Amino acid sequence: MKHILLIFILLSSAAHSNTPQHKSHKTHSYNGFHGMALILAGDKVLASHMPLYAPPHNYQIVYEVTTNDTHLKIIKKALNESLKKQSQITILPTKFDLNLLINKLTPTLNTTVFNGHFERGGRALFSTKLTFKNPLYVKKIAITQPEKEEFDLIKVSAEQGLVIHKIQSKPSYDSLSLVALTNGKYNGKLKCDAPVTTALASKLKACFKSAPSYLETRDFAVN
Repeated sequence: MKHILLIFILLSSAAHSNTPQHKSHKTHSYNGFHGMALILAGDKVLASHMPLYAPPHNYQIVYEVTTNDTHLKIIKKALNESLKKQSQITILPTKFDLNLLINKLTPTLNTTVFNGHFERGGRALFSTKLTFKNPLYVKKIAITQPEKEEFDLIKVSAEQGLVIHKIQSKPSYDSLSLVALTNGKYNGKLKCDAPVTTALASKLKACFKSAPSYLETRDFAVN
């Protein structure tokens, strides 16, 4: 009887091992190179992840960042100059997992600072350890066609807010506009029916009473 039971167990184990198993679902890797644009909001330096539609870049993320005093002063000076020239200051951290920022953690990353777009002819200025000290905005891109353009507002300080365009289906755009707050509140309208044209920056300026601090259309255009 013991031999019969042993044979039954062995046959059952063999049958189970040959049964096709469903593979467990794996979360998409967000490990990679994640370029970001820097903007100056009052005395704060903000880093905005430069998103794309596909993983591992399909998140709009804004953080307050900091570094050592010397490099922070250089970054702020470069950002002030870039405003006059209507140019960009961007950064490229070493390869890291974007889940650190998606989950609102506060990592310190080795980062190269660029005068201009890091992928479009930007010039590397210096490298520094940049600390992502304060998560301000984290949102996954929704590939939908909205009935109208949608914006989110985040509070940077008691006097200043940041209007963020919610990226949706093509054609779309990524924009950041600084706005004045009164008693911590925005008295304007959080809307702007601006089509994606060469006049987009001017229309955003008319809507929010200030030129966008950052605007990207190429990565969200119809091919």
